[in-house]
Amino acid sequence: MAKYLEISETLKQEILDGKYEKEGKIPTEYELVSRFNVSRQTVRQAISCLKNEGYLYQVQGSGTYVSKPSRQIRKSGKTSATVMVICTYISDYIFPSIIRGIENKLSSNGITINLVATGNRIDTERRILQKILSEPDVDGIIVEGTKTGFPNPNIALYREIQKLEIPLIFLHCSYPELSNSITVGMKEMDGGRYSITSLVALGCRKFGAIFKSDDRQGLLRYAGFCDGLLDSGLDLDSATVRWYTTEDLDRDKDILSTHILDDFAEEDGVVCYNDQVALNFINAFKAANRPLPKLFSFDHSHLCDIFPPEVISIGHRKEELGVVAATKMINMLEGKKEDSVFLDWVI
Repeated sequence: MAKYLEISETLKQEILDGKYEKEGKIPTEYELVSRFNVSRQTVRQAISCLKNEGYLYQVQGSGTYVSKPSRQIRKSGKTSATVMVICTYISDYIFPSIIRGIENKLSSNGITINLVATGNRIDTERRILQKILSEPDVDGIIVEGTKTGFPNPNIALYREIQKLEIPLIFLHCSYPELSNSITVGMKEMDGGRYSITSLVALGCRKFGAIFKSDDRQGLLRYAGFCDGLLDSGLDLDSATVRWYTTEDLDRDKDILSTHILDDFAEEDGVVCYNDQVALNFINAFKAANRPLPKLFSFDHSHLCDIFPPEVISIGHRKEELGVVAATKMINMLEGKKEDSVFLDWVI
């Protein structure tokens, strides 16, 4: 047996025996060279073998660490896998379709799914991530980030997951701090631009908009909205923009309706963050017996079945997005490299 394989087997047995459990870190290359009386190249070959088998991972400038048990099992030939799917919500709005796409694809490939929801709460997200790290029985994670529009104190936990090389895919948007993350989402800015060109084509010249500020989707749609105004030769001051957060809705389910009539009294075209917001507009104007402005919305959800013709809603790919995310997860579990992808809206 080659010397590097002998070293690899020795270190593997020590890892399985728990020798490095307390520190979580194996000796340095220099210490291993001295212990086994071999070259650094031989030591590096042994470490590389253990990395490939999932027993070790390296942190640049820090050292070589023992991987969590789930990582070892997954890389050493485990025939089944468990993927944690973390959503903000499970049974509301477009989420069931996305989850169905994920579940159908993963389950048809023999992969078990654990499904949890954060309610778009940072503290709930933190507890879920801490549990994954403390009880490492998860082979991959598909997550819809919580409040991606705001700084997130859980970034360090995501980075620890990345260090463990657990496949991680974000739905819709990632956090700006995790620049190397894999994301499956929609082309949010393109949708924002299209909102203006669509309303301009209908003769609208004075615009209103309401976006969600604590999720990055809202920020990107707003950025596209602004680009659309400028591309159409319109001034930014020709638009009235209002914002809301998850907590606003938690405190008052009717908060979007409360000021709609006052804030958007003169606008002939209004862009809504999604169909749920559009429904608030429709109900508020209907209750006041006032003519509804032209509305542009996102997602083309089931709510569109009750929308009047003044509403345009472009289609979120929902189930297809879930299938794409699940397919990428399967590839990553098999050790394949994947990149982010952003889907076109259905016009």
